[in-house]
Amino acid sequence: MLGLGNSITSGVTLDAFTWLPTDVNGLVLWHKNGTGVDVGQWDDSSGNDNHGVQVTSGNQAAVSSGGLHFDGSDDYYEYSTQLNIGESEAYTLAIVYNLDTNDTKSTVFSKNANSTFFEFFDADTVRVNYNGNVLNINGGNHTAGSDRILVLTRAATTGGHRTYEDGSDTAVGSGSKTGVAIWENLGIRNDNDRAFDGKIYEVMVWDNVSISGEDLTNLNTYLTNVRNSL
Repeated sequence: MLGLGNSITSGVTLDAFTWLPTDVNGLVLWHKNGTGVDVGQWDDSSGNDNHGVQVTSGNQAAVSSGGLHFDGSDDYYEYSTQLNIGESEAYTLAIVYNLDTNDTKSTVFSKNANSTFFEFFDADTVRVNYNGNVLNINGGNHTAGSDRILVLTRAATTGGHRTYEDGSDTAVGSGSKTGVAIWENLGIRNDNDRAFDGKIYEVMVWDNVSISGEDLTNLNTYLTNVRNSL
């Protein structure tokens, strides 16, 4: 697998891997590792300027390896513009992360005072809740203390979900559920509930696209390079 730079094998220079998340249309949020990250704000590199902001020092995560380390208690960030995914729309979510513990629920995205969220539910399950329409997707491996990769896709119309882990293009979990996803927080649910416990190194969301085929392969290669560079 090629890294972010050129690789020389048997005297032949191979082309650098140059794919970026912005190469796929529909990118609505991109917290990029090592880019615009500080305790008070993690910049959005998607071009939409929907930065994650936290002005209260007691709710700020610590910067760690180019991402943020959430304390599992009350660290979180807010968006000025909600991520709003329609009831039957496709989307893709990708994250490089490291859980401090996998025996508690760790929320990645949520809406305040509403049952709409995406979270690591336990050691092998992720849960999505579309305003009360709940889907548990099993088959994962969310080992605590390990740098890991997760890609979640949802197909348009049918709501077919697939999860991919650690750079593999083979789905480890699946399920079907439609529903509206409105996310306005990173790292917590309902202001003080199910806080993310661990590190988020990079995370991105596409609306109206369920990434597959060559783009999925490129995405997994990109995420693997991020993880390997930590």
